[in-house]
Amino acid sequence: MGRIPTLYDLLGVSPDASADEVRAAYRRAARAHHPDRHGDAASAQMADINHAWRMLGDERRRREYDLSLADPTVTSIGSSARPQSTRPPGAAEPAFNPLARYQDPPRFPWRFMAVMALVGTAFVMLGVFTTGDPKPHAVDNVLHAGDCVVIEANGDASERLCSDPHDGVVEVFLSNGSACPADTEPHRDLLGMGIACVRRLTTSGAVAPLGEVGNSEAG
Repeated sequence: MGRIPTLYDLLGVSPDASADEVRAAYRRAARAHHPDRHGDAASAQMADINHAWRMLGDERRRREYDLSLADPTVTSIGSSARPQSTRPPGAAEPAFNPLARYQDPPRFPWRFMAVMALVGTAFVMLGVFTTGDPKPHAVDNVLHAGDCVVIEANGDASERLCSDPHDGVVEVFLSNGSACPADTEPHRDLLGMGIACVRRLTTSGAVAPLGEVGNSEAG
C-alpha cells in the first residue's frame, strides 16, 4: 500500500520547507491549476490547493498538522483527515429523523421555579403583615359622595369620620344648583362650594333606605 499524499506533496514542497517556500509553492500551484485557465474541471484541485495553503500558511495550524503526520492518532484543527466511523462493517446508514432533536427535550427548571414561587409568596405575606390597616380618610370638609357628616345648628353639613358619631352620609354633592334626589336632605357644606344631598341615619345608626326618612318625618 503506497504512502498517502500529504498537503506538502500537494504544493510540491518538503515538510521542512520555510514559510516563504510554502508561499511561493502555493502561488505556483494556484497559477498552474486556476479555473480561469483550465475551466471548471480544475475547481476541485484548486479547492485542495487552497485548503493546503490555509493549513500550511498558518504557523499554528501547520504545527498541529505536522504533529498529526508524526502521530496519526493526534487530531488537528482543519486536518484533511476525516474521523473514522465506528459503525460495524456492512451496517446501513441511519435514516434521517427530523424529530430527533425533540426526543430529548431540555429539562424544565421545576425546582428553580418552585423556589421563586415560595420567595414571591413570602414577600406578599410580609407585605400584608407589615402594611397594617390603611389610614382613615382625613377630614378636610371637602365633601364628596360617601362622606359622613353631622348637621350643624345652622343646617350646614360638616364632615366627620365614619367611625365617629354622625348624622348621615352624602349621597350626591351638587355644585350646579340642581335638586337633590328624593329622600335626601339638601345641606350647604361649610366651605360654601355647593349643596350636599344627605341621606339621614335611622335610629339604629344605619343609613335610611329610600322612602323611610320622608315617611318617618310625615308621621
